[in-house]
Amino acid sequence: MPTAAHSRSADPVSLHAEVIRLKDCVVELEQERTRQAQRIEQLLDYIALLKRKRFGPSSEQVAPNQLGLFDEAELEALIGELEQEAPPPSPPVPDTPAAPPKTKPVRRPLPAHLPRVERIIDLPAAVKASLGSDWKLIGYNESEQLAVIPRQPYVIVFKRAKYAPLHPAVPGAEQGVIIAPRAPQILPKAIADSSLLADIVVGKFADALPLYRQERIFAREGIEISRQTMAGWLIQLDAKLTPLMAAMKALLWTGPVLHIDETPVQVLDEPGRKATQKSYMWVYCGGPPERPVLIFDYADTRGGAAPRRFMCGGAPPHDPPVYRGHLVTDAYSVYDALVVDLVLLGRGGCWAHVRRKFVEATAGRTQSAAAHQMVALIGKLYAVERRLRDVTPAERQAQRAIQSRPILDASNHPPAKPGAFIREPLEAATGSLTRPRGSWAA
Repeated sequence: MPTAAHSRSADPVSLHAEVIRLKDCVVELEQERTRQAQRIEQLLDYIALLKRKRFGPSSEQVAPNQLGLFDEAELEALIGELEQEAPPPSPPVPDTPAAPPKTKPVRRPLPAHLPRVERIIDLPAAVKASLGSDWKLIGYNESEQLAVIPRQPYVIVFKRAKYAPLHPAVPGAEQGVIIAPRAPQILPKAIADSSLLADIVVGKFADALPLYRQERIFAREGIEISRQTMAGWLIQLDAKLTPLMAAMKALLWTGPVLHIDETPVQVLDEPGRKATQKSYMWVYCGGPPERPVLIFDYADTRGGAAPRRFMCGGAPPHDPPVYRGHLVTDAYSVYDALVVDLVLLGRGGCWAHVRRKFVEATAGRTQSAAAHQMVALIGKLYAVERRLRDVTPAERQAQRAIQSRPILDASNHPPAKPGAFIREPLEAATGSLTRPRGSWAA
């Protein structure tokens, strides 16, 4: 052994090769150790996120003090000129404790479209008499209160005119009495006027008032209308309102963008299904910007067959799709296949669902500051949308290009120092956050 070692050490070429091999082994081991450490941190992040999802609060709010975990100056550098509009902070007053500003509550004016009823309140007669002729009325001090007139059910009495011939020789007398035709009604044989039917529909589907509660409301007003009767009216309205639904669908397809989402619902006593099985309400929002359309479509499945049936009446290529624009959805994989099968123009992601994943990432063990950074950027997009809520669609589009585009560019191309927040560790922490076909919708 000493002879072999001595002979090997005497060969410089062999020693150099051995050193290089050992260095390569060390580099490979170090790389493997780094990969294992990253994998451990990733799995620990998964555990932390799953714990928060299972046992933590369901709210998607982020604590404001957590936004200070990262450098605010770096965040401001990401959005460039947007924050230059903010006034500079006032210098602190020495030796004087800064008191928080007190905001005086401001009462919002009541809507101008509501009718006004004036009630003049004058001085008591004795006080006016004591004033004599030395005082003159110069005006009124006005204030407003909102009042409500309780529901006032009333009965419409239809009186259809009847005509009878004076004697048998009158032409057409053989017809007997002639009665004026009935007034057109959406449900001719029901005791409910169209106004009452509209009130029941709005109460159930817009105000979440079940029929049994509406039954109690009517009973409190001295009116007996059972929930079974109201349910029968709603079933009859399905056939009557089918042409209206067709017109709404035709308007829905004319828009350039179609929003789709699905939410689970539970249906009791559904034929062929257990009460514990989930059904789904698919929501479609689209149409021209100035005339938006919102349609709810029930389906017993969450698969792609439901939106395919709604959008083309069957499975392609048997029925061609009636819509060719862009979709805005969450990251559910069914929508990827829908875009391909129906040959749509593209698909964008919903910012609310994107933000949800970053909010989940704020609870991770690592990179939480980067996740807070992204939540703050999305919050700035939300602030732009709030400012543009009441403008026209064309003006909103123009202002998005001016105000929102820099924020999007900042999120896609961050500086080097804070900018690891779009790379693999956070993508792993956010689970199924993937970029769909097309571009993310602003």
